[in-house]
Amino acid sequence: MLDMLWYNKAYIEHACFVLLFLVALRRGAAPERILTGTIAGIVIVHRIYHLIVGNEGIIWREADMGHLALDCVSFVVVIPVALRANRVYPLWIGAAQIIAMMAHGYRLSLTDINLFAYQMMSMIPSYIQLAALTLGLIWHVSRHKRIGDYPSWSNALPPPR
Repeated sequence: MLDMLWYNKAYIEHACFVLLFLVALRRGAAPERILTGTIAGIVIVHRIYHLIVGNEGIIWREADMGHLALDCVSFVVVIPVALRANRVYPLWIGAAQIIAMMAHGYRLSLTDINLFAYQMMSMIPSYIQLAALTLGLIWHVSRHKRIGDYPSWSNALPPPR
């Protein structure tokens, strides 16, 4: 049983992100919809990428360029939301995304970095993001039930477009 879960962990994680997106469409506000939509979209494009190029990916200097491109897109969306949302959990998602980006930077600059370390630095952040999104959506729904509507964006900066 545990072997089956371990073997299918990526599929389970991806299904959870898509499920969170569907819940956020119904119960979330703009930050929840943007974050879950971005990550669910990345998951879908990731699946398509590996269907097209295979499990090996597009490797340059021992770094997967497809994963780098997906992480860059995610970074460009997640960081502004994390900085402007009137919530704390997007900061965790942004921090995890920075770690994923640093993994690619290390791999491109230091090809001597252990492949396992690179893979863990680029994969573990998605589990942190899954936990943060799940908790953030739960907290948002709870807070909305408790106090009603509240601002999605900090007044310090204009909302992202």
